[in-house]
Amino acid sequence: MGIKAALIGISLAGMLANAAHAEWKTTGREDRLADKTVKLTFVTAKAADKGVTARLDIYCLGFKDETSPVVSLETTANFSPGRMGMRYRLDAEEPEPRYMPVSTSGRGMALWAQPKTFFGKRKLRVELQPSRSPSLFFEFDITGTEQAIRGLGCKKLDPIDG
Repeated sequence: MGIKAALIGISLAGMLANAAHAEWKTTGREDRLADKTVKLTFVTAKAADKGVTARLDIYCLGFKDETSPVVSLETTANFSPGRMGMRYRLDAEEPEPRYMPVSTSGRGMALWAQPKTFFGKRKLRVELQPSRSPSLFFEFDITGTEQAIRGLGCKKLDPIDG
């Protein structure tokens, strides 16, 4: 009976440990110009807002040995070209406002936060403020961001590393 209880305890502890980590997924996309596959790690928002879903992407950007991770927020919405307001909040910190260009895909924005600011954090909340439609709110479980970024193999952890 003691061994069975111990095995159940170990199994439950394993499930709780897995539940404590974000569902970071890693995939690759083809860079046809460089003839290589670029790794991308991402986590999906906990819920859609107004039928729009969102994904937090992190990938290496740069040339040769100067690659740094880039944070991008991609949605299923199409935004007007130009700039868009946003606010984000990590854990219980104060919200940070940003006013950023819409990405070339028209579905989000990139380069709005340094990846290292996510290290050791558990929750990211983002409010997008498109100019011609209602605001959108997304929440992400970002536990384990540091391991996810390090798994990409970027040469630097942020653009200002020496």
